[in-house]
Amino acid sequence: MTYHYEVIAKMAADFSKQLLKLNHQLDKVIDKQDELIDPQAQKVVVIDLVNSLKWDAAAKLCAEQAKEESKRSHLADEEQHLRRELEALREQLLRVAGGELVEQDC
Repeated sequence: MTYHYEVIAKMAADFSKQLLKLNHQLDKVIDKQDELIDPQAQKVVVIDLVNSLKWDAAAKLCAEQAKEESKRSHLADEEQHLRRELEALREQLLRVAGGELVEQDC
């Protein structure tokens, strides 16, 4: 079996750079998720507002929470996508580290 060490090293370096980039993107997504307001806490506030007959404030808070729920869903989808990409790259990197020359998807 012939090993192409220079090619393997370059491929491994490229995969590592891609992994770092994706990890950075994943960190940003997780940070954005952490910034979202807890829907259960908002629910309690809205119920208190409704019980106090503060309809406009309750409606405004509900509208804001609906926007946050949309963001939450989008960020969850993005997180899953990034995690799948990271796993695929990790598997390719393992194959390259074992001496296999693989096609890069990028």
